Amino acid sequence: MFERIVAGAAYGAVVLLCLLFLWYAWIPLLILGGVIAYLELTRLVWRAFDRPGRLVALLVGGLYVAGGLAALAQLQFAWAGEISTVQPSFGRWALLALAVTWAADIAAYAVGSRIGRRRIAPRLSPGKTVEGTAAGLAAAALTAIGFGAVYDLAPVGVAIVALLAGPAALAGDLIESALKRAAGVKDAGGLIPGHGGVLDRIDSLLLVAPVVYLAFVVARSGMMVR
Repeated sequence: MFERIVAGAAYGAVVLLCLLFLWYAWIPLLILGGVIAYLELTRLVWRAFDRPGRLVALLVGGLYVAGGLAALAQLQFAWAGEISTVQPSFGRWALLALAVTWAADIAAYAVGSRIGRRRIAPRLSPGKTVEGTAAGLAAAALTAIGFGAVYDLAPVGVAIVALLAGPAALAGDLIESALKRAAGVKDAGGLIPGHGGVLDRIDSLLLVAPVVYLAFVVARSGMMVR
């Protein structure tokens, strides 16, 4: 558990550093992460599907990875029109996507590993419990509400994130768990000690980011932050 915590903290620190300060490194970081994640996904698909289904799975997987990271990239530079500056700034909506994803993951792991008893999807993810899942959903919603209050984000956008980000994070996790189970492996890769591969770390984020981008678009359409 200690190795997992240390690796997770290091991973989060690198991402936040790029998001908050090294904004010019954000797109290269996403491209690199996307390439690695897709290679890991290809490995899983190759082991999980026979030849007729591989092409479809690879195409859908490509849209899954590219779409999620593209949404996150758009959110990082969604400062345009939000703040009165021509200089790039950290995207509050991108940070929101990361915050709700990490909150859901941490809460689900902490509560599920301590008091989790009832399995929510034993065939897909034996370690995922009803108690942990409920904690993750609640943590994502509360994080969205708190983040929206601190950064004065449009209430309608915050509401969308609070309602949908938690279920999206859960769906992303279960989709990858199903693929790993079909492939007969525990992790998508071994790049991050204690955490598996890149795909293992961003599986939830790949569905959360489009949800947050939808919230941003709705907010920007007429109910933007002040």
